[in-house]
Amino acid sequence: MSSKQRNSNHNAIASIYDLKDPPDRHDMALDCINKLILKYIPEGAHIFDLGCGTGQIAQRLLKKGYQVTGLDSSEGMLEVARKNAPNANLILDDARFFKLPPTFHAAISTDVVLNYILSIEELENALHKVYEALLDNGIFGCEMYIEELCQSSWNKSDSGGGVKDAHVWVDIWSYDSENKVGRKDTTIFEFVNGMWQRLDKTFLLKLYSLADVQTTLEKVGFTEVSIYDVKQDLGLEQTLGERVCFVGRKKVSESSSRST
Repeated sequence: MSSKQRNSNHNAIASIYDLKDPPDRHDMALDCINKLILKYIPEGAHIFDLGCGTGQIAQRLLKKGYQVTGLDSSEGMLEVARKNAPNANLILDDARFFKLPPTFHAAISTDVVLNYILSIEELENALHKVYEALLDNGIFGCEMYIEELCQSSWNKSDSGGGVKDAHVWVDIWSYDSENKVGRKDTTIFEFVNGMWQRLDKTFLLKLYSLADVQTTLEKVGFTEVSIYDVKQDLGLEQTLGERVCFVGRKKVSESSSRST
C-alpha cells in the first residue's frame, strides 16, 4: 500500500456497522461530547467529525443545531452516512493526509478511529491536520483505547458476532503484545439477490500509551490537554469502557491576539 493510499478497509463492514450492539453506543459517545466539547463552543458552531463513519454522531449534532463536516476514508460508510445525516457536509479522504482550512470551532474523533492509525508518526500527522483545520482557540476531543487500560484484556483471545436481517458476522480477536497491535478478523455473510455472499476482512488497531498521545497532541500545538477516563471521570460503563478521552485547544495566534 502506498504511504498516501486511502484506507478503505471499513467498506467491508459498512452494511453491518449500524446493526452492531449495543444500539445506544452513539448516544453514550454524544454524552461525552456534550460534557467535554459542546458546552465550550457557540450555538450553531461548525464541528469537524474525523472518521464520521455512518454519520450517527453527525446526525445527532445536526439535530442540536450545529453545522457538521464529516470525513471518512470509506466510501461504503459515507454512503450510509448520506442517509443518516443528509444535511452534513461529507468528505471522502484519509485521516492521515487530508487538508482543510481553519474553519471549525471544534473537532471530534469518536469510536477509537485514531487507534486504526498504526504508527506514532502517522498519528502525529493526523493530529496536525486536525490542528490546522481548527479556528484559534478551537477545541478538539478524541476517544481512544490506551495501553494502560487495555494491555491485560487485549491479551485474551476473544470472538463474537451477530445475526440481524440479511447479515451474519463473526469477529475473531488476537493481540500482538510485542508490537502492541490488536487484530480483528471479521467474516461477513450478506444475503444479496437470493444468495449468501461471503467477505473476509482484517482490521488492525494500535495501542498507544497515555504519554504518547498527550506528548503528540502537545507537539502539534494543542494546549490545555486534559485526559478523562470514560468510566471513572465521565461515569460511562460497559460500552465505552477501557477508553480515554483527550481534549485540547488550539492556541490563539499572535496576530489574532494583537488584533483584539
